[in-house]
Order: sequence, then structure tokens, then C-alpha cells
Amino acid sequence: MTRTTPAKKSGKASAAKVQVRRDPATRRTEILDAALDQFAERGFQGTSVREIARAVGVNEATLYHYFKSKAEILEAIIDVLLKDRGVVFAAVDDRRLSLEKVLLDMTHRSLALLHSPREQKLVRLLMLEGPRLAVTGEFPFLRLMHDSGVRINQVFEKLIATGRMRARNPRLTALQFLAPIFIYGFHQHGLGGRTAAPIPEEEFARAHVELFACALAP
Repeated sequence: MTRTTPAKKSGKASAAKVQVRRDPATRRTEILDAALDQFAERGFQGTSVREIARAVGVNEATLYHYFKSKAEILEAIIDVLLKDRGVVFAAVDDRRLSLEKVLLDMTHRSLALLHSPREQKLVRLLMLEGPRLAVTGEFPFLRLMHDSGVRINQVFEKLIATGRMRARNPRLTALQFLAPIFIYGFHQHGLGGRTAAPIPEEEFARAHVELFACALAP
């Protein structure tokens, strides 16, 4: 008598290995999210394509269908991060908003972005490999910094052009405005300051904006 039980078990095992189908956009997002997780934990150089594929639950061939290389995955992550940052600067386009309201909106949105999971993973990745790879010119995060800098410069150029801010170097103003926000965000969310020496976010935001609004008022 022929046994059928092994065949059934084999069929079940094969079925278990069938990959769950996703639409291309969803699968692409899953790959990018998994890659950022791996990069933040192991670094860019310390992460293999195989490890990214395993984290997503696909084989390497499937991953290569979406991205040609690990470097291309990182470039795509940069695109997503830049898109996330676009909303930070949106308030300046509403000319009804005063200088103070534009700066306050930008401060709140910047802080929210800084303690988002995606940005925190970015910070870990930069701390792991940023300096070494930046020196070799291999790190596309330079594009992230440059493009973000261009956007914030444009904010202050618009504020000057619309008469809401007195004329001064927009690039220098952008650096002076953003630096305290990043220091505060890193301390509160990166170094445990929220527990060790808490400074209420709203208090920081209003004090920061009040100082700049007074200094930059036309």
C-alpha cells in the first residue's frame, strides 16, 4: 500500500515557502524599510543584500527585480527622506502667515521629524558610517544634506522677498536657525535628555522662535 502522508507533508512544506504576493509599490516600501532597519543596526557596509532580502521575506532575485544594487536601495531611501522633509517648509508659501507663525510651524515640524522612527534610524546610520564614507565620496547622504539646505535657504529667501523678514544672508540664517533645533532634538531624543533633564518641547519652540522673530523682523 502506498503511503500518501509524506506527500501531503511535502505539499504543506512547499506551500509554506510560497512568498506572499504584494503589489509593486508595497513591496518596494517593505524593501526600503527593511534596508533602513538593517543599515541602522549594522551599517551600510556591514549589511548584505541577502540580509535585506531575508528581513523582507523574499529571495535575492526578487529584491534585484526592484533594485539593481545595495547602493541603489540607499539612494531610494534618501529620496523618501527628502520627501518626508518637504512638509517642514510648507508654511512659508502661505503669505497670510507672519514671520513668527512660519518659524513656529517650521520648528514644530522639524522636531516632529527628528523624533520620528525613520529619522532616528538615519541618525544611527550617520553615526555608524557617515564620517568614513563621506571622506571617500561614496555616501549619498551628502545629497540629503545639500537638498535640505537648499530648501531651508528658499524659505528665508521667500520671507525676505515677501517683506516678512529683513534682508540678510539666507544661508547663514538657515544654519543659525536649524542648529539649536537639531541640538535640542538630539539631546532630548538621542541622548536621553527627555528623562535626564527634560525641557518641554513647546517651551523650547516658543523661546527659539521668539528670539529669531525679534532678530529678523523687518
